[in-house]
Formats: sequence, structure tokens, C-alpha cells
Amino acid sequence: MISEDERERYVLKESRDEHILELVHELEALDLSPYEMFLLALTRSQLEADWRKPLLQILELIRKHADKPAEERMRIVREFAKKNFL
Repeated sequence: MISEDERERYVLKESRDEHILELVHELEALDLSPYEMFLLALTRSQLEADWRKPLLQILELIRKHADKPAEERMRIVREFAKKNFL
């Protein structure tokens, strides 16, 4: 079920936008990997009015930490997504 907060936060102009968010809710209830949870957070961010901002933030974060090992970089990006998009 889509909450009132989500209806205010996200652009849900089309029925498929609501369907995407409902699928995100369904999947979040499953035992998913950290990477899959990141993908759900990123998917949520794409329902925001300014969907470019989260993409830019993630890309800048990856660039900032490009010198770190991939696992550490992904951990940083996942933590950022969890704090900012969920």
C-alpha cells in the first residue's frame, strides 16, 4: 500500500508508477541481498520529481571513491542510498 508520505514525495502520474512502487514494497519484504536493496532504493529515487539529482549524487560518490576497492565503494553507495532514498 502506498502511504500518504510516498504520494507526496513521488511523482505517481501513471498507473505504472504506482505499480513500480507497489513492486518495490513487495520486494523490500523479501530477504534480498544488499545489492538488490540498493537497486530498490535507486528505483524509488527515480520516482522523485527531480530524479536526476539522485543519479548525479551516486555517480559523484562513485567517482569520489574510485580509488577504493569495488566492494568498499559499493558499501559506501549502498549506505548513501539507504540514508537518502528509503
